[in-house]
Parts: sequence; structure tokens; C-alpha cells
Amino acid sequence: MNYTRTSLKVNKQHLKKEPKISIIIPTYNEEKYIKSTLLAVKNQKCTFSYEIIVVDGQSSDNTIDIAKNYGKVYISEEKGKVAQLNFSITKANSDLILFLDADTLILDTLFLQKIYRKFQNNGNLFACSARFKYHNGHWLSFNLGPYKFIITRFIFINIFSHLWYFFKDLFGYPELTGMNLMVRKDIFNKVNGFKKPPNSLGIDKTFSDSVLYLTKLLNRGKVKTLNLLSVLTSSRHLTMERSLKRIRQYFSEKETYHNLAKESVDL
Repeated sequence: MNYTRTSLKVNKQHLKKEPKISIIIPTYNEEKYIKSTLLAVKNQKCTFSYEIIVVDGQSSDNTIDIAKNYGKVYISEEKGKVAQLNFSITKANSDLILFLDADTLILDTLFLQKIYRKFQNNGNLFACSARFKYHNGHWLSFNLGPYKFIITRFIFINIFSHLWYFFKDLFGYPELTGMNLMVRKDIFNKVNGFKKPPNSLGIDKTFSDSVLYLTKLLNRGKVKTLNLLSVLTSSRHLTMERSLKRIRQYFSEKETYHNLAKESVDL
């Protein structure tokens, strides 16, 4: 991937101004992925400033050393994605927060410009996520007796996920995705940040439900899926077993998720 001197020079100038977006990336032993993610962020072409914050969960590899070359790095005393994300918000200097996974790429160089404009043009937009596409590794695996089967045809899962989020958004039940999630900082604070669901499955869903619950209490606000914007993300954690476990848990722990969504929401 090539990065022109012009775009890099512009980005350096942006960093001298007050940032409009804080891009927060949680990491834990992500040395194989973090550089590509950060380079993609650095290559963004914007008319405004942004800051990069990497919040690390005490990695034992070279993640921290790599990240220091591209943005601010903070070490969370408490491990775990929820703890890291909630800690990172205290370091953010912007009113808009973009949470981005360490293995997620924003290859559209105007991604930040486009998503920023959405919030500028709509003061009623509380939070949003762009579509995602799996781009490497396997997306589903399952065991049949002593044999392990791996399916790598991304087109089917990508189409399914696109339709899933499109229709959820269309019928008024939008769901934010953890690999890319943009939210107003004051809204994040009103819902008391991220909560830890059972077995850490559904962190993004719990946050989505919290923001949706807030919109009902306030009788205003929107949560949206941006179907015309997309990111690429790794499929390394996606297996048939994990997917089925998450679905089963949603049904068996429905009341728990419901209570977490309403927990500590502050008007």
C-alpha cells in the first residue's frame, strides 16, 4: 500500500490542531495486525484533525513498540476489552469517538471525512457503524467427528451480514458492530460506557441496546448502520462454535442482556 508525501504532510498538520475525532484502538498482542490498521488510519484525507489512541491490555509482544510510532499509547491496568475501552475514553480529547478493532482496516481514504459529515449534518445521530466485510482466514469452521471443516468463501457471510444489518436498521432495530463504532462522547458517558456481558459475548450488542434504550428515554436520537460505508476486518475469531454459542446465550440470558442495557443510564 502506497502513502503519498502529500497525505502524510496533511496528516501531520492536522495533528497540531484540536482533534475532531478520537480514534481508539484496543490491543492485546496484536503485532501481526496493528501496523496495517494504523497505516490505514494515517492515510485518511480529512479537512479536520483527529487523534489516534491505542489502549493496550499489557501485551507481551511488540504491539506497544509498533503503536508508539503512530499515535498515543496507554496501558490499561485492568485487562479485557471492556475495561480498556472504558479507560480509554478518559484520554480522548474529542467530542466524537471512533472505536476500531486492531485487525480492522478503513481503506476508503475519505472514511473519516464521510462519517464525520454524518454527525455534523445530523445532530440527532447518537451512534453508528459502517458495514464490515471479512477478508482473510476462515469465516466458519466446524468439527464432524474427527474431521475439521473450514469454509473460506467470504461472499456468502458478507452478503448475509450486510442483509442482516440492513434489515435490522430498516425495521428500527439497528445494531452497532464492535469492529467499528462511532459515538458522541456525551452519549457514551450517558449510557455509562461498555458493560461486560456473560462470557464477554455481545459487548457491541449490549452497547447498542444501551444507546437505543437512551433514545427511548429521551424520545430522540438515532442509531444507524451506514450501508454505503464499509471496513475490512479479520475473520480469525469467527467460528461456527462461537457463533452458535453467542446466539444460544442471547436467548438463554435475554433478561441479563436487557438489564445490562439499562444499567446506569444517566439522563
